[in-house]
Amino acid sequence: KDGRPYSVNATRAIQDFDKQDIVNLDGIDAKMPVEAANWARVEAVSGVYDRKANTLDVPTDILVTTTDGLVAKLKSAFLDINNGSLKSAAPVDIQAHGSRITADSMAVLDNGKRVVFETRVRVHIDPIQMKAAQAARGGTNASN
Repeated sequence: KDGRPYSVNATRAIQDFDKQDIVNLDGIDAKMPVEAANWARVEAVSGVYDRKANTLDVPTDILVTTTDGLVAKLKSAFLDINNGSLKSAAPVDIQAHGSRITADSMAVLDNGKRVVFETRVRVHIDPIQMKAAQAARGGTNASN
């Protein structure tokens, strides 16, 4: 939305001449901006990119890692690049800085400003790991 570049690479791309806006991708390796200094790497076995709608439908396992230390494992997802949203109706497992969230579904909205977890949501927080991660990042509350 703010004009930042992103890349979607694949080991193989298949395009039907009758449906040129649809590209079937195998071996997906994408790099997308999350915020000013944070990028996400998205890896998946396969997906379908719709150039006209600027969406990526990934029905296979997805691994998302961000430069600020988040690791997310999803069973499938639908990314709307223009709207800055991601939706998954399948189980998710997200870990970052001493915390872990699992749920049966999730949605990332407003370019990552809102994340909604639904159905059997579980949160695990390890205060020791969180403090250590915060201290490593130069946080001020590491001694609390």
